[in-house]
Amino acid sequence: MPLLRKRIRFWLVGTLGGAVLRLLHATWRVEFIDPDGISERVRKREARMIVAFWHRQMLTLLCGFRHYPFCVAVSEHRDGEYVAQVVKRYGYLPVRGSTTRGSRKLLRGLLAAMNEGWSCAITPEGPRGPKFSVQPGFIMLARRSGVPVYPVGLAVEHAWVLRSWDAFVVPKPYSRIAIVLGDPISADLLAERSTGQLCAALKEAIERATEKANGLLEGRGRIRPGDGQVTS
Repeated sequence: MPLLRKRIRFWLVGTLGGAVLRLLHATWRVEFIDPDGISERVRKREARMIVAFWHRQMLTLLCGFRHYPFCVAVSEHRDGEYVAQVVKRYGYLPVRGSTTRGSRKLLRGLLAAMNEGWSCAITPEGPRGPKFSVQPGFIMLARRSGVPVYPVGLAVEHAWVLRSWDAFVVPKPYSRIAIVLGDPISADLLAERSTGQLCAALKEAIERATEKANGLLEGRGRIRPGDGQVTS
């Protein structure tokens, strides 16, 4: 009975959580900047990408890439099942694992999914932070898959900010959201640079894309022809 109750609870949370997110998402105005046009090819499964973004913007990004074939790392902790249920209902593939005890299992799972044609969404801080740090796990994933890493910057006009380690962001209804894809970290760069250099490069690239996203919302940025804007 306890196991059945847990399964029912997980199912209810996933169903209700997914419904609430869809209602919120329907009110948001998303401005998506993709200079390379890679996202449309990813959506059609004609290309693959690894997107790297800050953990606090996970909800924003999952909604922004809804219906895209992304696998997402989800904690093995029992509470991770709630996240997995919501992720599934948004069309993503949850891959369970830990960045500490189960890191090899997680890497194998993500690589297996990517070999089947899935792209991957990662938070370089890991599940516990510290905030705005970059752990080296993304390097092995990118090197072994041969898939470029795209830094992603996100900005939200109006949001609730939770009192969590990452200051988790929940966009308020009718907010404007800017999502900016930066220049990718290519396979050649991954081969040439050291681990420390790559971590620093990814952190700088995410911050640069985030600054551009903030600028768009504040009216400081200009969207030029060819910037790959998709508005929803």
